[in-house]
Amino acid sequence: MQDQINTAMSQMNQEGAVKLARSLVDIPSNTGEERECAEFLVSYMKKIGLEAKLQEITETRANAIGIIRGTGEGPALMFNGHLDTGRSGSEEEDYAALGGPIAPGYKPKSYMKNGFIFGLGANNMKGGVAAAVTALDALLQSGVKLKGDVIIAGVAGESEKSPVEGAIRSYRGRHYEGGGFGTRHLMTRGPVPDYAVVCEPSSCYVINAQAGYFFVKITVKGKAEYTARRGPEYRGINAIEKAYAIVNRLQEWDLKYAEKNRYDSGMGIIEPHVNIGAIEGGWPFKPSYASAVCNLYLDLRVTPAMNPREAIDELATELKRLADHDPQLKYDIEVFGSNVPATFTPPDDYLVQTCLRAQELVLGKKQQKFPLGQGTATNDSNVFRWHGIPAVKCGPAGGKLPPGAEELQNEGERLSVEDLVAAAKMYVAIALNICTKTRMEIKSIPGA
Repeated sequence: MQDQINTAMSQMNQEGAVKLARSLVDIPSNTGEERECAEFLVSYMKKIGLEAKLQEITETRANAIGIIRGTGEGPALMFNGHLDTGRSGSEEEDYAALGGPIAPGYKPKSYMKNGFIFGLGANNMKGGVAAAVTALDALLQSGVKLKGDVIIAGVAGESEKSPVEGAIRSYRGRHYEGGGFGTRHLMTRGPVPDYAVVCEPSSCYVINAQAGYFFVKITVKGKAEYTARRGPEYRGINAIEKAYAIVNRLQEWDLKYAEKNRYDSGMGIIEPHVNIGAIEGGWPFKPSYASAVCNLYLDLRVTPAMNPREAIDELATELKRLADHDPQLKYDIEVFGSNVPATFTPPDDYLVQTCLRAQELVLGKKQQKFPLGQGTATNDSNVFRWHGIPAVKCGPAGGKLPPGAEELQNEGERLSVEDLVAAAKMYVAIALNICTKTRMEIKSIPGA
């Protein structure tokens, strides 16, 4: 086995990996507009000799699938990564969250600096897709005979986005259909694997569990009134001021919620939080009015140990306690997006142990606990586990900045070339350890 791994790794094309990652970044692929990027990836995979096809979803959306066929005796392993970007790359669309001017690393135009690839999607997560394709290329060039299929799926719509009706504008349509959209489509049409490695950025840590989330809109209700006439007869109730009280209460509650629901996956801690991600209400052009409506938009995380409904009930209870002391506080709660239940793969599972061995082989050290926050970030491993497929997150990330280059921290998304190559090597070792065995051989291994 070690000889096969060494042979395959010797076929790895680092220059090609960097070029592919940059080419993917250079194709804008905002959520809902992934098809051009998927078409390029399919064309690229065909050129290097993979069996590849475009899985059409809509006119503007598609998944890209590449396969090395085995004999059919062994398990199928899928490397999965999303093609859509977490940001749009548009100054107008991204300003409300990122401020301005938009850093160059948040735009769909790649560039190199200090051993890093910069550009929108470089880190999240076209680098992971490039690493997986590079690994399959190396396996193919090595001529190794596989018993199980090795698959790469570049999917649409993973990013944490959900359609919602806002107070000032509507956020509906394909540009807001994320949250596992492409992988869900894939799981109903195939190919369906036996194991899945989600190539999300993790600094090559192996992550065996993932939080789930609810996106919640709290519509705070007031009474519109012209504030310049404020006096004894004033009847206005400013929904923004009432929303401010909710924000304060939720910030206090967050600490208790996170501590109460801390979860140990056996490989690291997941600490769920509530985040107030957006606030919306009133007339920006006429601030002389008490607004009758103010929307708060929350991200509420849950762990694999939690009944998801309990999180919503806890939130509702906390708001009711606040309203009991303020008869003017009126509100509605609406869940407009979700990724639940949260899931995990046991630490002794064959896939997890195989990934850990590959990590030790490539990085030269054993993984201890994965860093806090890695299990809380969203990826599509939940979708695979919902279908009974063991899955982990493991992929290249931004890496550490060298001394004296701290200013690069503010330059936007970056991908470490060192991480990119390490991830590709890990994927080679993982694929060979799984897909050169028959299903019966793996079943005889403890934990499999």
